[in-house]
Amino acid sequence: MAVDDEQRKLLNRQLLAAARQQGNVEELLISEEYRDQDDQDSFLFDINCTDLSGNTPLHLTVSSGSIEHVNLLIEADGCDVDPQNNSGDTPLHLAVRIPDRATRHAIVSALVETAGAIDSIRLANKAGQTPNDLAKIYCPNDTEVVSLTMPPARQVNDILGYDDIASGGEGEESD
Repeated sequence: MAVDDEQRKLLNRQLLAAARQQGNVEELLISEEYRDQDDQDSFLFDINCTDLSGNTPLHLTVSSGSIEHVNLLIEADGCDVDPQNNSGDTPLHLAVRIPDRATRHAIVSALVETAGAIDSIRLANKAGQTPNDLAKIYCPNDTEVVSLTMPPARQVNDILGYDDIASGGEGEESD
């Protein structure tokens, strides 16, 4: 069953509202009612739809702190884990700002380790900040989150005890 543009827009708004308010995201993602009858792998809504600020359902569920909904979305077919909103923030940028340590760690871990949001690690927002930059500001004592958001090349340098070679250092050992 194909849906027209108006029906799709309505379903997109319903998904965004559910994501924003920790609503019925699970029902929308699991129920056959919201699946294309001709292609059960396809949703009748756009899983990567955006609100006026450019936030996708994944951005909104991350901001709401719902690890269950984050996991449902990242496991859903077609969910982009690296989209940037109008401020240039990816869901990972938002996750490192979550005040609760356990929730922050669970969501950052889900995005990086489960969903493979590796592109997000390297993306800077419009303020020029990567998720790792924000982690060092918002949760500097959360070494796991700081480490998870570190670009892979910097992780190797840290393990070996070298300064950041990419920034012009000659690979000297750090103190």
